[in-house]
Amino acid sequence: MSTYQGIRGLKVRDYTTNPDNPLEGQLWYNKTDQVGKYQVPVVTTAWRTSFPANSGRFYSGSSGTPTSFLMFGGEAPPPATQHAQKTESFNGSAFTEVNDMNTARIFSRGSAGVSNTAALVFSGWQPPHTTNCEQWDGSSWTETTNVNTQRYLGMGTGSSTQALFYGGYSGTANLAVTEQWNGSAWTEVADLNTARYAQAGSGSYTSALSIGGYITPSPGTVGITESWNGSAWTEVADLNTARYQQGATGGGSSDNTTSIVFGGQPGKVTNTETWNGSSWTEIADLSKGREGPAGGGTSNTAAIASIGITPPGNTATLDTEELTVDAPVGAWSSGGDLNTARYEVFGTGLQTAALIYGGTEPPQTGKTESYDGTSWTEVNDLNTARGAGGSAGTYTSALAFGGEGPPEKNETESWNGSNWTEVNNLNTTRRLLGGAGASNTAALAFGGYTGTANTNNTENWDGSSWTEVNNLNTARNNLTGTGTNTAALALGGSPGPTPSTRSTAVEQWNGSSWTEISDLNTGRTTFASNGTTTSALAYGGTTPALSPNYLALTEDWNGASWVEVADLSTGRSGGGGAGADVNSGLYFGGSDGSTYQSATEEWNGSSNSTKTIDTD
Repeated sequence: MSTYQGIRGLKVRDYTTNPDNPLEGQLWYNKTDQVGKYQVPVVTTAWRTSFPANSGRFYSGSSGTPTSFLMFGGEAPPPATQHAQKTESFNGSAFTEVNDMNTARIFSRGSAGVSNTAALVFSGWQPPHTTNCEQWDGSSWTETTNVNTQRYLGMGTGSSTQALFYGGYSGTANLAVTEQWNGSAWTEVADLNTARYAQAGSGSYTSALSIGGYITPSPGTVGITESWNGSAWTEVADLNTARYQQGATGGGSSDNTTSIVFGGQPGKVTNTETWNGSSWTEIADLSKGREGPAGGGTSNTAAIASIGITPPGNTATLDTEELTVDAPVGAWSSGGDLNTARYEVFGTGLQTAALIYGGTEPPQTGKTESYDGTSWTEVNDLNTARGAGGSAGTYTSALAFGGEGPPEKNETESWNGSNWTEVNNLNTTRRLLGGAGASNTAALAFGGYTGTANTNNTENWDGSSWTEVNNLNTARNNLTGTGTNTAALALGGSPGPTPSTRSTAVEQWNGSSWTEISDLNTGRTTFASNGTTTSALAYGGTTPALSPNYLALTEDWNGASWVEVADLSTGRSGGGGAGADVNSGLYFGGSDGSTYQSATEEWNGSSNSTKTIDTD
């Protein structure tokens, strides 16, 4: 039976066609189609690269959520200490090394906690396996009462004051033993139905899950799931993918009705499954398979997976990923058409206040148009007709620099909201360059093609002149840029002869130097972008690797990774972009490979979709 969550109101209106702008949650009857319909948000579920840990290791203990996460112990490859005491705390934007555990250990899956300020670790492999327990108070570890049964690779859930410990390996036998912690002592309670080790778990000390694991000598890897009700374990639905040494959400604020499981063995699983209280459902995969990740989360809507063993090479990784379930995603919609269709344009501004200037009609043009959120108006032209240049600023304070007339140019022009004025030239003549900047007094120019070769040259504009600063790491043409002259991104482009290979490379400017960061998912040239170094969109462009090679692909940047979101309605390249961040954007002009475009598309960071009511 279908469910219709989020529908608002009791009255159902009749429409001959669907309403023009239905509200989220609106319900109506379409008389033409003779069906009921409703409006729901468009959402996506995806793992995204987050901020790396300081120490690569695996088989660590962990507790907390994606914004308050603690991981401790584990095994680190030489030359690091093999059995680590290290503890790292994550606040949602960075890992910080804090005070070590008193006892180094691996296989410390026996751990519990709901944040980075309160956790409990118990048992593990020292060697040998230990009964030792330690409690974290937000600043240091204190030894506390030991568990009753010595073991390792057992699973723990709950909080630092109320925890459950179950399963594990004695060194010679699989264990079903379950112990309950009341904040001062451990008490043996009902055993698991199936003895096993290296399983995952989630929930509290009165309501928990034991998920998957390993049974030796046979059958080996299992997908068995058991549910704890506070007094006994009951077998419930198995995982879709049997595994061991996986990660899972679940601290003391969750229960046996919600969980997310990810990674594990065999073969370094990427598969992610979510539990709804009765069954497991496969959702978005990890970007890379992980054995023995540290994992956290307190529900089935968000998770964090960090470190672990990853292919290729089975290395201990620093990588961290964060999962968001059913996050709203945006959509492109039509805006007002340009007065002049064109390609290789300059663009600046916001979604509701943008500027387009120059480009190729052909030939190259100096035409300038201003956008008010609804329509484009022709204003005064550039002094020098050109396309394929760099741009910066707003619709009232903009800069145009470089480009081609042909040939390649170094001229710079400044816009004051009504007129263009010629100012000091770039030091390096070039076209197909990237640009960033917040106004006509502060801008950055980088990369491009000089007429004979690609360049990595970067120049900074201070309102009166250009100064050469530190170069890009990779020389390339046909790239795009976004941000300011002190915090910018250089995206994609072609590192080879024009117009050869398409790069996925992204570099970040911190005001003094460029650093390579997470790549785009799709290499491309002649595309557009907007936003900041922590919140950006990239869209359109061209690549010979795909068919059609005029792209509608849109990617969203969260400061750590790129995720593909809703496509443009028309694949095209050479258009201009404007917008503040991932929640708003504007794309205008360009070419679809056969005609120059006048169309404008507007990006909205969240959108709705019309659904038909199921009458089952």
